[in-house]
Amino acid sequence: MVNNPLQYFFEAKSMAIFGASASWDKPGYVIAENFINNFEGKTYLINPKGGEILSNPVYKSVLEVEESIEAAVIIVPAKYVPAAMEDCAKKGIKSVTIISGGFKEIGEEGTLLQQRIDETAKENGIRIIGPNCIGLFYPKRGLDMVFLPDEKLKRPGVGGVSILSQSGAFGSAFLDVMGSLGNGNYLSKFVSYGNASDINEADILEYFGEDPETKVILAYLEGFMDGKRFIEIARKVSLKKPIIAIKANRNEAGAHAVASHTASLAANDAVTDALFKEAGIIRAYTWDELFDCMNAFNSTLLPDGNRVLIITDGGGAGVMASDVVGELEMELAELSTNIYKKMREDLPPIISVANPIDLTGSATAKEYLYALEQTIDDPNVDSITYIIIPTPPAINVKDLMEGLKPYAKTINKTITFCAIGGAEAVYIREELEQMNFAFYPTPYRSVYALKKLTEYADYLKDHGQKLPVLRETPK
Repeated sequence: MVNNPLQYFFEAKSMAIFGASASWDKPGYVIAENFINNFEGKTYLINPKGGEILSNPVYKSVLEVEESIEAAVIIVPAKYVPAAMEDCAKKGIKSVTIISGGFKEIGEEGTLLQQRIDETAKENGIRIIGPNCIGLFYPKRGLDMVFLPDEKLKRPGVGGVSILSQSGAFGSAFLDVMGSLGNGNYLSKFVSYGNASDINEADILEYFGEDPETKVILAYLEGFMDGKRFIEIARKVSLKKPIIAIKANRNEAGAHAVASHTASLAANDAVTDALFKEAGIIRAYTWDELFDCMNAFNSTLLPDGNRVLIITDGGGAGVMASDVVGELEMELAELSTNIYKKMREDLPPIISVANPIDLTGSATAKEYLYALEQTIDDPNVDSITYIIIPTPPAINVKDLMEGLKPYAKTINKTITFCAIGGAEAVYIREELEQMNFAFYPTPYRSVYALKKLTEYADYLKDHGQKLPVLRETPK
């Protein structure tokens, strides 16, 4: 890996927590508890009041600690941050995350405070993440600066998705969603960087691009501190792993909101869109699109082309999915002649074997599994959307889910799933997520995910790259 400052944050073997609190409802308590209970390194709690937190001693000053310390997280009122930074400098701490807000995002007074901490950092070779952020989360090492308690935010477990987010609130909400999906094992690393007084979006993207534990990169951006470098890095990274990004602050109203949020600068949205496409960045415009892309790229293969097969038991759902295939400029696959003939011979006459394959309201789990078994290796099919409406009486959804489990380890086709309905649809979703299949609540979103996978596959092929296997099957 390149000599990136982020590695010293994520690999730190010791952490000082400035503003550790004994009050359970304070962020300083949550962060202290996170590190005491989970961090594999050494934790030092700092608060002028001293005392104990969870039976761990609290130092009145970091200068009282005899051992050397590699990194620090600061969560004290903004007016005390410059003094904390000076103590970090005296202690020889080189990696500091500043959670505290109240800097340039609030105006002139905060800007002056931020300038003071920046000057201390530059004079002493200290690298900063923040201020005005929620910091880092790295579940593999128990490094967790997110000051939201477990009962408020369900932490995701170890996976291959890494996230960089200018917004702490957006990032934490996405973590909560990831932690609630299936077995929750989605996250490699998370960085909330806030005002980016030092380390910015380009540094983080470069680190994730080189990180062997990161398979998929998500980004929430409101502006660019170093837009040119970000795009240059993205051109290289996107050839190795997908980058999915929301670029908020797209119009005048958004720019006004950002001015009081993270105090970043916005680029022209049309220029941003063109640069993203040229650099291979997959742009999402909404929360659902970001989630749907993450789910797809984390869970399935890239297709060799744009020919889509639809399998369903509902004619209406098949028509809806077909419309989306056309709207998104993909094609309905035409089954190979031998496969079409075999299915026509084996299945009841009421079932339509043309694409969409409509198993009708009399469909059984056996017929659903048969349709997948026959088409999964068809060279005329590049991807499949598998739409299940579980309400017909003949479908035993438990049998269907059991029958799909072997495919979780053997499937060699791009596939997304959709289940429409109430309790049984929820059950199907939970089972498919445990199998690491991409699941969606509507036909549109299921096909949209295939479109984004296809676009990225085309980008790689256009740049002379072989299609990588992005799906990691359960062990």
